Amino acid sequence: MKIEPGDLAFMPQSDETRLRTLGDEIFERLRADIISSRLAPGKKLRFHDLRDTYGVGVSPLREALSRLAENRLVVATSQRGFHVSEVSVENIADVSMVRRHVDGLALRLSIQSGDDSWEGELLSARHKLALLERAGSDVAEDLWERRHREFHYTLIAACRSPCLLHLHGILNDQFDRYRRLSAKTAQKSGPRALMHKQILEATLARNADKAVKLLENHISEATKWIVAGLREQPGSGQGSIRSGKKSKTKARA
Repeated sequence: MKIEPGDLAFMPQSDETRLRTLGDEIFERLRADIISSRLAPGKKLRFHDLRDTYGVGVSPLREALSRLAENRLVVATSQRGFHVSEVSVENIADVSMVRRHVDGLALRLSIQSGDDSWEGELLSARHKLALLERAGSDVAEDLWERRHREFHYTLIAACRSPCLLHLHGILNDQFDRYRRLSAKTAQKSGPRALMHKQILEATLARNADKAVKLLENHISEATKWIVAGLREQPGSGQGSIRSGKKSKTKARA
């Protein structure tokens, strides 16, 4: 029997394929709920609760939670199952330090290897983010996060290192989660638009040293505002911030 390419879409999936696809979907849903703080730090992830919430069985949930544990968004313990990772000032300082090194190296390599097409994509990503920056507080949070993350990813997209890009994704998940958890403060989060503009200009000028320094400073500045916000959270005297309270004033980097 000859199978035409168009027939493949109608072929029944194997149980293994369906399970893998469902596991990917649940992974992304859980990941988004953890990063957005809908699942708060320290929250126990019981299978019977998750089955009701996400409408899937134990196998795809276990696969998704194991992957999230590898990315340090979830903690797995042999006796107590899974829970959302706790947060602390010490941990965000560590994440920030590693992110500066990873993104700085990736940006340097991207500047060395990036072509005209990469420059065009970078200009486009910056323009879309600038439109939101000019719009101010009227912008939906999810839209801002998506465009902001796209700009930072495009900066390093030409680095030709899948390993660095993978680490960038994991570290940005951690950083984004902390930013959203950071307590509401009266402090301003700094001239983000100017920082982004300066990083873009140095990158397009192929001035790697300047671009990397600006990016590192940008991440460090955002970390300061995150730490200031976290210290206003209940329990911050012990360094562990358990509240899922969200912030309207965010340090974006």
